[in-house]
Amino acid sequence: MDKVKKHIVLIEYVFLSLWMISLIYLGYQIHLSYIGYNESFSAPLYLVFILDTFVYVIISFIVCVIWLVTRSIRKKQGIQIVNSRLVHQFKVHKIRSILIVFTLFTLLSILVIVLIQPIILYHPNHSAFAYQELIELDVYETYEISDGNLTYQGFGFVDRDKVQPTIIYFGGNGESSAQTFYQYHQQDFFSHIQGYNFIIIDYPGYGLSEGKTSDSSITKMAETVYDYMSSLSYVNESEIYVYGYSIGTGVSTYIASIKDIKGLILIAPYSSITDLFNSRLPIFKGLGQKLITEEFTSYLYAQDCQVKPLIIVSRSDQTIPIELSLKLADAFLIEPSLFILEQEAHNEFLDNSNVIDQIVNYLND
Repeated sequence: MDKVKKHIVLIEYVFLSLWMISLIYLGYQIHLSYIGYNESFSAPLYLVFILDTFVYVIISFIVCVIWLVTRSIRKKQGIQIVNSRLVHQFKVHKIRSILIVFTLFTLLSILVIVLIQPIILYHPNHSAFAYQELIELDVYETYEISDGNLTYQGFGFVDRDKVQPTIIYFGGNGESSAQTFYQYHQQDFFSHIQGYNFIIIDYPGYGLSEGKTSDSSITKMAETVYDYMSSLSYVNESEIYVYGYSIGTGVSTYIASIKDIKGLILIAPYSSITDLFNSRLPIFKGLGQKLITEEFTSYLYAQDCQVKPLIIVSRSDQTIPIELSLKLADAFLIEPSLFILEQEAHNEFLDNSNVIDQIVNYLND
């Protein structure tokens, strides 16, 4: 096979790979659009899909066309992709060839496991509609917190004229500050916590916050946010509550382990990301545990917490099994107040009246 033929085959391989990658990103974008969709303040779902995926569809189409053209040229010139010498070597050295294929497959699997973790755990999104609605309401505080070259943005329900206890909320992997704040505004949630400031700042990569989303960047951001809020004149530094939901419970428990907080509220928490992955696919044990790169070890953080937490879970939660929440509860030095729901799914906590009542009672104790 001369150089020209080799180049044609190489180009075909490259564009085939690019096309497959573009399809993965397209599917991921569709997934993000779906989980971030809220029919109460979004366009029709089909329109959201079109707007969010238009660029990816065009890119995927162009790459696919180039691949098909290259493939057609190769076939017209009678170029075979599979080299006959390679097939012969495989037949002669079967054991060695099998070992090579197995090694390559193992390395590829490890690479996929490592790279796919952020995609599974983090779903950055921003609701421009909710953000604009909140800005036009002009009743909530907006924040832009600097951290070196990065800025983190979010919203607050605060009273600048009083020094009040403050709740810092760390949300789930599909939330943004604008979306959650607007939802709370519609549900009149803030009427239940009069006398408290309530703050939500977006994780890196979420909303309008800058930076790459990872466990380390999120915990660093959380420390920065806590320190910033505790320095504000209208925040009672000795009465800061940390409130976490889902993925945010790991962040909240981490902050509770290193800061002198007043209280800790955990909704649908987990013991660790490793335990969470093992609940789906039990291969991350022993050496397999080393493959987990996005790790919130909440059960270890819990051992350094000096407050009595409120933990709210559901037996019907299919996203975070209740067993992981109970394992975390057992890890705290001070026995938590545990409230167990029976029928609520993972996304049905925040607007549940029983959950709100438990939070209010905890704050008033």
